[in-house]
Amino acid sequence: MNRTRTFVVPYVLSLIVVITLLVVWVVFAIQWEGRLHEFAVRLGVTSPRSPWVILGVGCVLFALLIVFGTHQLARSLAEYRYARKQEEFVSGITHEMRSPLAAIRLHAETLEQDETDEYRRRSVDYILREAQRLGRLIDNVLESSRLVARKQEFEPYEVEVAPFCRRFFDEIRPTVEGGKLTFVTEIETGSSILASEEALRRVLTNLIENAVRYSAPQGRVWCRVSERGPRVVFRITDEGIGIPKSELGLIFDRFYRIGRDTEADHGSGLGLFIVSQLVEQMRGSVRALSRDTSPGTTFEVEVPVMEKVV
Repeated sequence: MNRTRTFVVPYVLSLIVVITLLVVWVVFAIQWEGRLHEFAVRLGVTSPRSPWVILGVGCVLFALLIVFGTHQLARSLAEYRYARKQEEFVSGITHEMRSPLAAIRLHAETLEQDETDEYRRRSVDYILREAQRLGRLIDNVLESSRLVARKQEFEPYEVEVAPFCRRFFDEIRPTVEGGKLTFVTEIETGSSILASEEALRRVLTNLIENAVRYSAPQGRVWCRVSERGPRVVFRITDEGIGIPKSELGLIFDRFYRIGRDTEADHGSGLGLFIVSQLVEQMRGSVRALSRDTSPGTTFEVEVPVMEKVV
């Protein structure tokens, strides 16, 4: 409903302005008929009806503006309704997929507990891994749909950055080092931000998991937290293959998959979109930097420092 209002209200205001101008034009043409006739004579038009011709042309132009605006509004509303139906369809399908997925995981975990031969155990492990992967995809689709519809907005509160980061880095370290990578962390801030720990954890987890995914074994992943003026900066750097500069401005679009993702069948094109939406709710910004001189990518998230009330 709110999104529909964003289309209708500007149109109604524009329509009022155009109609007002049309009325002003008609009144002006009637009151200044003599001057319009003189103006027509200067243009070489000597017909006694020339002022009314000018009035008619002006009215036609205003009418065309109204018709054009109405057409554009109808087209925009139709596109919006179609996109809304797609959102509802995707959301409904992903909800329906959760039940059979939960059943698959439950039975696979039951089989895993039984004494089975090595081949069956490997098969069960594979089923569980793929079920978890599908579960993450479903969660991402649902979360992105809620963010687009503005149905998911966290309640901000004061988050002390340093204590939070120490806890979070300890939690995610096994994930990074499990990929045979070195995890380097630095915390150089004592400030707080207005955010949600859950949202901040989601942002950092997505960025660090991306860094792990595209890093070669024995590489390093850095996560540095510092301050830059009135902002806290979270900087995640990897030694992976990097991102083409031509795609740096597109990677935060919904469903956008970098060329390397499409070829290797990695990613859903939702992770970085979710990151950008959550950071926007924190009134912050996120950007990606890819270096020319060495491989790797750096993601920077900047969030305003919370002002202390004296």
